Amino acid sequence: MRTSVCRLAGVVLGLSFTLALASEPVLVQGEESGQGVLRVRNGECFAIVPEHVVGYGLNLFVAAADRTRASAEVENTFGDDIAIIRVHAQGRLDCGTGWTASPGLDARLRSAVAEGKTASIIRVRATGGLESYPVRVHGYDDRYIEVAPLGSDITIFQGVSGSRLLLDGLPAGMVMSVDSELGLVRVYRQDALTHLVARFFDTSGPRQMPAIDQPVEPLIARAMATARTPIREEPSLWSPVVRWLLVGQSVAITGKVKGLPWLRTEEGYVRVNDMSMR
Repeated sequence: MRTSVCRLAGVVLGLSFTLALASEPVLVQGEESGQGVLRVRNGECFAIVPEHVVGYGLNLFVAAADRTRASAEVENTFGDDIAIIRVHAQGRLDCGTGWTASPGLDARLRSAVAEGKTASIIRVRATGGLESYPVRVHGYDDRYIEVAPLGSDITIFQGVSGSRLLLDGLPAGMVMSVDSELGLVRVYRQDALTHLVARFFDTSGPRQMPAIDQPVEPLIARAMATARTPIREEPSLWSPVVRWLLVGQSVAITGKVKGLPWLRTEEGYVRVNDMSMR
């Protein structure tokens, strides 16, 4: 009975958030079904979404709460299971609703834990419209927030990766995973997410030295991928992907970028923390 109440409350509350969120949240269909958040850059429409939802980006599309659909393609990945996809909005989706960096999030999270405040996870339904699930903040660190559902059924949160967490009416983060055993939902903090993708969306101001100009130290070895790892053209999370390494695949290392956590291969560059030296 308690689970049924939570589901009903989610549908009703979702209607009240329609105007506040405009068309920012979208349903994302990639390798998995999930959610994303629209954001504009130089008049072009993009969506921030968990990378595991996108997968290889085949037959990728997004759908707004009013069921308007648009095709999409993978633009970039940033580590921490975060990806950017380019959305072919073509005037049908409103991408220009702004982005909230969520200042003062630490204080709000501290208050939420101390006072037992209720937060909400918002997602776009496959049948259109928004729905909201009430949760309580269980804990947090500098990158992640853990929340627990008010109902006892954690399974209602399956497939919500990329959904928005709202706290005090403001975006607090993006859902990344659900731990059914612990009954917790893991959320990537809004301020950490803002920082992670800042260089992609900030097209003004001075630029750092191009990553390719960084000096490379000699290193002859082999490394094995410990996670699904992109080989990139340059030692930067914003550089195009040449190809992907699956867990267990090895690659020859020809150098180490001085001062940066990147290894050079014959094809490009891989991150140090995604590889195990052999």
